[in-house]
Amino acid sequence: MSQMIDPISSEIFERKPYLRNYFKNFLSKNRWELAPAKKNGEYYVSLDGNPLSSSFSPLTQAKRLVDSYSLRPTDVVILLGLGNPHLIPLISEALAPGQILILIGEDESLTPVLWDLFLKPILQVPGRHLFSGEMFYPLFFNYLESLPIERVSGLKVIRNPTDTNRNPIYKELEEKTQNVFSAKMSDLLTKFEFERLWIKNSIFNLVKAETLPPVKFPISMLRDKFQGLNAVLVSAGPSLRKNLPWLQEVRDKLFVFSCDTSLKVLLKAGIQPDGVVTLDAQTNSFFHFMGESLTLIPLFADLVSSPTLLREPMFQTVVHSVTAKYQVDAEGSLVREVTAGGELAEQVFQDVGDIQSGGSVATTAFDMLRYMGFGTVYFLGQDLAYSGREIHSTGTHHNEKWLTLVNRKNSLERINEVIIRKRETRFVPSTNAGSVLTDYVLDLYRHWFEESATSVKEMTLWNVNEDGAEIVGIPSLSITAAKEKLAGIRNHNYPWRDLSIWSGNGPNQNKASNQVPPQFSPHQNGSKNLFQKIQTDLRFIESKLEEFDHANNLQSEGELKSPSSFQDSEIWLWMQSESYLRRLIRKTEIYLLRHRDLDTIRKNQIMIQSIRKEIRYLKRSLYPMIDSFPEKG
Repeated sequence: MSQMIDPISSEIFERKPYLRNYFKNFLSKNRWELAPAKKNGEYYVSLDGNPLSSSFSPLTQAKRLVDSYSLRPTDVVILLGLGNPHLIPLISEALAPGQILILIGEDESLTPVLWDLFLKPILQVPGRHLFSGEMFYPLFFNYLESLPIERVSGLKVIRNPTDTNRNPIYKELEEKTQNVFSAKMSDLLTKFEFERLWIKNSIFNLVKAETLPPVKFPISMLRDKFQGLNAVLVSAGPSLRKNLPWLQEVRDKLFVFSCDTSLKVLLKAGIQPDGVVTLDAQTNSFFHFMGESLTLIPLFADLVSSPTLLREPMFQTVVHSVTAKYQVDAEGSLVREVTAGGELAEQVFQDVGDIQSGGSVATTAFDMLRYMGFGTVYFLGQDLAYSGREIHSTGTHHNEKWLTLVNRKNSLERINEVIIRKRETRFVPSTNAGSVLTDYVLDLYRHWFEESATSVKEMTLWNVNEDGAEIVGIPSLSITAAKEKLAGIRNHNYPWRDLSIWSGNGPNQNKASNQVPPQFSPHQNGSKNLFQKIQTDLRFIESKLEEFDHANNLQSEGELKSPSSFQDSEIWLWMQSESYLRRLIRKTEIYLLRHRDLDTIRKNQIMIQSIRKEIRYLKRSLYPMIDSFPEKG
């Protein structure tokens, strides 16, 4: 316990409090020792008397291993296995100041053994972290989830071979780490591609939120409204068509919630869903609804959804939500990260309602069902795989489009096969105890559902599927078993149809006068005020950019000897508080973080050009809205 009272350890524990828990005298069946090697001044770890690295010169062995890796300053580096303690300082010395190094061990009781000689000097350095033992692995994944992925470009895993070959826990940890990191990188790349569109769509949808038709409602009005009821989430996997007779039979016992891709399949089968969900920010989503009569079906739409779809009168009501992620940061605080543009929702809706998403419509729809309080959810068409080497069920918009391409030389099977072969595919366990083909993206969604299944203990989940990928935590049911589950359930008699979201009529609503139901928004003229705020923000930025240009004389670079950095300026500090503007230039900010060699003048030019470009983009989107708020009348 002496380690806990020396000044250096105390300082480390203050900054990284969780490390103090390693000194609680954990009971362990393992006997760990730090033994001197034959070469003077070198040490190796032994487990029950067996060395976990070279007992002659572990330092030479560690140098060879580290030299075999190319470590970039923007990599997150993970060391799996602490059996060769010389790897710890060698890797740390090879990294840039503040670069992240994560040390992973297999036993809590190993930490005190290595503390004084190896861990204490390294854990003083910012960015160095230790997670050793099963009790600390959840902290490790919380930390990984909270990493600012914008600042890193890759993941390097260094393995101490004696540890990783001996204990399968390291393979399991590495696989899960790679999945988390891949999901975060995928999320970042998605933000690069779509964030500016999300912001534009969110602003447009919020500014138009008080116009009719259709009537807009926040999903917060439905929070926990349907406790004790059963629902089915219908996706467009290939297995959907064969299971439709089951849904037709049990229709009156379930709240039918459709993804946009499966809507046409249901309608063709004579099943009118109780709600349909859309998430796509692009106008392609419009094709899932074209040619259908939808005035009795509420559209559940994230704020980033395509305005082209939401302003169409084909829907009587729209239920808005925002996508938000809640995670624990490195300090242990709960952090809410909302999708770009969603932070502006509070200007119009007092409480729009946060929905968590794994990136697909089905993941969003599932969390909506959880949010609305359904106790049991059945999944239908949730294949997350290419069952029968098909991509979607017949009857979807995609299938309709491909049918127009079919001819003597180009069959529907060939069209599916060509698309599948372009994707990064793999085989995963299927619901019928075999294997089924999936791809990288679908597998990410599968992992999201598996993680979600562990966190919704209050819900009962069933996967009515005998063809798709197995979803651990969501048991698979045959059609016969699914019928038995619902045999004793009474018909629900559609209680939700009494709510204004389904009836289209809120209290005191007068459609002729174009008035919005009072429960829609506590903020009177919220849409108009938001529009004026954004106009003011853009004018303010433009004026401040002109001032910065003038002060730093960017047009005559040769005369400017010591320019000030734009990222130290007053306008940049102000933009931190207006996150929707900051996110418009996320890609540029990350580019500058990863190119620190650029001089200040060039960095200023790149940043200012990017901001002006995004201002023009927003103006082109906003100016047509001016007609919504005429000066007179």
